[in-house]
Parts: sequence; C-alpha cells; structure tokens
Amino acid sequence: MQYSRGMTTNDLFLRSVYRHPEKKALIDGKYRYTYAGLNAESNRLAHAFLKLGIRKGDRVAVLAKDCKEFVFSYLALSKIGSVMVPLNYRCVAKELEYMLTDCRAKALVFESEYGPVVARMKDQLPLITDYVSIGPCDLPFVTPYDSFIASSPTSEPIQEVTEEDDCTIVYTSGTTGKPKGAVITHRTRVACTYNLLLDGSVDDGGISLQASPLFHVGSQNISLLPHLSVAGTIVVIPKLDSVEVGKVIEAERVTHIVTVPTILHNLLETGVIDQFDFSSIRKIYYGGSSVSLKDLEIILGKLPKVEFFQGYGLTESTQLTVLRPEFQIKKFGCTGKAHLMVDLRVVDEKDQDVAPGNSGEVVTRGPHVMKEYLNLPKATEEAFRNGWFHTGDVARIDEERFITIVDRKKDMIISGGENIYPREIEVVLQGHPKISEVAVYGIPDEKWGESVCAAVVLRKGEVLTDEEVIKYCKENLASYKKPKKVIFFNSLPKNSIGKILKEELKKTSI
Repeated sequence: MQYSRGMTTNDLFLRSVYRHPEKKALIDGKYRYTYAGLNAESNRLAHAFLKLGIRKGDRVAVLAKDCKEFVFSYLALSKIGSVMVPLNYRCVAKELEYMLTDCRAKALVFESEYGPVVARMKDQLPLITDYVSIGPCDLPFVTPYDSFIASSPTSEPIQEVTEEDDCTIVYTSGTTGKPKGAVITHRTRVACTYNLLLDGSVDDGGISLQASPLFHVGSQNISLLPHLSVAGTIVVIPKLDSVEVGKVIEAERVTHIVTVPTILHNLLETGVIDQFDFSSIRKIYYGGSSVSLKDLEIILGKLPKVEFFQGYGLTESTQLTVLRPEFQIKKFGCTGKAHLMVDLRVVDEKDQDVAPGNSGEVVTRGPHVMKEYLNLPKATEEAFRNGWFHTGDVARIDEERFITIVDRKKDMIISGGENIYPREIEVVLQGHPKISEVAVYGIPDEKWGESVCAAVVLRKGEVLTDEEVIKYCKENLASYKKPKKVIFFNSLPKNSIGKILKEELKKTSI
C-alpha cells in the first residue's frame, strides 16, 4: 500500500486482507471466501486481464446480476488501474450498445443468460475484442470465465494506481434522456467510504446483505467498499425476491442491509418480515426514493432495535446527506444533513444561498463528486458551473440545516403559471392509509398548459375512488396542487433500483 500517492480502492480492501485474512469476506450461495481467498481470486482475474492486454485506463464492462464474479471484477480492475463499467442488466440491446460504444469498452464480462443479447450486439461493437462468460455459453467468440483465469497466479499484480485515476464509469438511469457516463475516481470512492464510516451507518465486522443491485453506484459506494474496508462480510443474491431476502437474512444472520424503500415495502406487504428471523439486523440504510410514513412506522415497530439511516444522493456524487436513526420520525420527509466530508448548499437561480424555508437547487462540491461526464464537455461544464456541481434537485433547507428534497427541476409542473412540485403531492398521498404507492406528474392541458396527474396503487383489499383521492389532496394541500386526473394501477413501472419511471406512466396517461 503506497499511501504517499493517496488511498485507492485496493488499499482499503488490502487493509482487511492483511489484518483479517481468515475472516469471511464474501458469501454467494454455497460459495464462501475469506479475505485471503477473495484477494487471491481477484488477483487471478487481474492477471488474466493484464495477459489479455487490458491496461491502466482501459474500460471493461460487466453485465451481470449480483454474484461473486461481479465482486472479483470490481476488485481486480481496481488493482490494475483499469476502469469498470457496470451495466444495468435490465437494459435492452440498443441501450447497452449505446453505453458500450460511448465508453469504448475493450472487453465485456457477462452472465451467460445474456448471451443472446450479446450475440445480437457483437457486430455493432467493433472495439470489444474479448468476451468472457460467467457460466456456460456456446457462442464461439466467448471465453468461459474459469478458462479465462485458469493459468493466472494469485500474487498481487504490481501496477501503479493513484487516487486520481479513473476506476468506474457508471451510467445515469436515463429517465429524462440518454444516459450519461459519470466518471468516478478512486479518490471519490474512498471519500464516499469515509463518509459512511464517519456517520455511523457502517461498523466493524458486520454481515451486509446487498439488497440493491451492485451495478448501481450507491450499492458499490455505500455497501460494498465500506464493508470490505472494515473486514465486514458481503452477502450477494442474484434476485431480490422478498422470500429469498428473508431466507438469507435468517440463514446468514445478516446485521446490515443496504436497500431501497420498494424492498422494505415488499417485505411488509408479503408478510416476509414476520415469517423469518430478523433479530440479527443492527442497521438498515435505505435511499433512492421516498418511503411512506405508514411503512416506516410499521417497520420501526416490528424492528425496534434496528437503527435506520436514510440517504440522498446521485450517480454523480453518491450520498450527499444522511438522516440518522433518531430523526426518522421526528424529521420525516427530510433526507437529513450533509455528510461530514460534503460541502452542500441550496441556491437560487443566481447561485445565491436561499433563506431557510425557501426552495432552491442543491449544489455540492468535494472529493465525493464525480470527475466528469464521459465525452460530454458541455454537460460537464454546465453541471460544474461556478465551482459547484449542480444536482438538478430542488430542496428546502431549514434552520438546523436539514435538507428536504422537493423534486427534480425537470419534473416540476407549471400549471396556470404556478410551479407545482410532484413530490410534495406524493408525500401527502403516501400518508393516505389506503394507498400503497403513488407517482405524480404533469400531463398536457389545453387551458392550463399542464395539469396534475396521480398514478395510484392501493393496498391489498382496499377500495378508493378518484374523487376521494382528489378530496384528500384538497384537505391537505393548496387547491391548485390537487390532481385533475387519478389513474389506478396494480403496480408502477420501476427501474432496477426502485425508481418509478414517470415517462412510462405519462405515455399511458395522455
């Protein structure tokens, strides 16, 4: 470990390898790896990449559900200074082609179930010279993973990597346009880890269930690296089915969970939380979307000894704020205060701080922020104007510096000249005892320009009319904010991290 050039991802991991070589590091079903074993497997993969000709700065994409090979790739590429590009496995071929072309990937590691997609894309990806399959694959241009690493040594690869080197390119979800590649350095990864450790959501020696996909930057920077840096145990499961989550929590005596509100809701809705033993859990960290007050109160009642942490962040900056356990109910609706190593402000259109209670855009700066948008200098310049990264999120800040996210600037509805923030309406409707999920968005209106539409999912066995929904909003909000239209759904479309896809809803609402 060469501390004179700053800490890297591999430095943090090796601290645990050297201090706790026999401690259990990774669990993937029947596969168990100690820290020494995980390091050896990662080194073998790193040497295999080097033999392939992959060098510092080269991009290697990974298309896989959560599995041991994903973790090996994450560590191996960090060791040799190459850049991992984790891909959303729910994307279609056209979306994957765009990202692979944009990042100029030289190799693709993929789970064999995605073989048909890879076969369709191959002719459109001339820059990718090597394909490695996790699991059996009969495509003639593919090397099986086991064969790929077969002759590799387990020794540490000697490569000069610094904190300023790129280590990951993570693509934004693309819900408001084409995905952008956020370039993350080792410095950013390490800074995010420090924030989680300093604010108490991660502690030594825990067993962490990865209940949010690893291709997401939040999962890597909130769970994977922080827990590996303090000799914790990472548990991965390929499918986030509620029953499977319950079984794993009970069987592995999980102490920490990093997840999204959708998973928490499903654990309650399906009764899984009552079917399995959750007594080992010490901490739950959730984020990515808002949780309903009813769900939060129920789960706090069922798990009274568990410390809950809520986080808010972006692909470009990982977690910016944390709402600590003691404020979960007292400050419900807030996303907490800025992490200790995060500079954060709420500003007006002239980048001047707004007064407490007023709304403005969240801006931030510090080592936790990405380096740039890949191949998008104008978008990078616009985002980093005046020395601060502009998130595009609208928030209020109170006298105590607690942040409440109002909405995305791009999601704001302008109806009859009035600015309406969908999230404010969503928070109100989430308080209705019969409503399970809700999404609010604008639809075209000849008279007003836009009008408010609410997509609603009811709790099991409940009945509610659109008139009752509108009346409930009128009783809790200014009249102009009430929905003009209410549509009931059995479920709402979501991306892989549980965010509701409002663009999909809009298509069915017009």
